[in-house]
Amino acid sequence: MATIDTFNIFLSDYANVSRYLNTRINKLLTTQHLTADTFLIMHEIGQSPQPLLLMDIAHQHHVSRSAISRQISVLLSHQYICQQANISDRRQKRLSLTDAGRRLDQQLMETIHQSVHQWALQLGQSRVDTLLSILNDFNDQIIDHEMTTSN
Repeated sequence: MATIDTFNIFLSDYANVSRYLNTRINKLLTTQHLTADTFLIMHEIGQSPQPLLLMDIAHQHHVSRSAISRQISVLLSHQYICQQANISDRRQKRLSLTDAGRRLDQQLMETIHQSVHQWALQLGQSRVDTLLSILNDFNDQIIDHEMTTSN
C-alpha cells in the first residue's frame, strides 16, 4: 500500500502533468476551435472503418447523447464532419469526416506524434511505452469496470 508521502508526491505530479498536457493540447487545438473532447471525437470518427452513430460515441465515452451532440454540433459547424441520415431510420445520423476534417486530424496527429517522439527521446521509448500501457490498463480495468458496474 502506498504511504501518505508517496501519495502526496503522486498528487503533485499528477497535477503538474495534467496542467502541462492540458496547456500543450489546448494551445494546439484552440486555433482550430476544438477542445480535447471534440478533437478526440473527431479522431475517433476518422479512425472508424464505418461511419459512427452519435449514440455509439456517447456509449463509448460513457456520457449522454446530448453531451456528445453538443460536441458534434461544433464539429459540424466548422465542417470537420458530416452526417447522413440512415435510409431505413432517418433519426439515425451516420457521422464521418469531411476532407477538411481528415486533413486537420492528420495534421494534429502528426504534431502530437512529434511531441510523443520527443518525450521518448528524453525518457526512453520503453518508459513511454510503460506509461501508455499503465494508462491503458487503468482505463480498461478501473474506469471501464466501474462504468460497467455502475450502469
